[in-house]
Amino acid sequence: MLSIKSFHIFFILISIIVTFGYGIWQFQNPSIYASFSTVFGVLGIVIGTGLILYLQKVIKKFKTI
Repeated sequence: MLSIKSFHIFFILISIIVTFGYGIWQFQNPSIYASFSTVFGVLGIVIGTGLILYLQKVIKKFKTI
């Protein structure tokens, strides 16, 4: 069984993969209104980057717990 720490790290990693995947998908498959796809693509990449920074802080925090 996974500990709460391991599950948290696993869940963040899955979230990073999904958000980057969504951002890339929006760039590759623009909708009728391409500007919306661009905005959502950038948002996916920005949120994915934020999740990477969050993961680094969580790992650092878990080393002290």
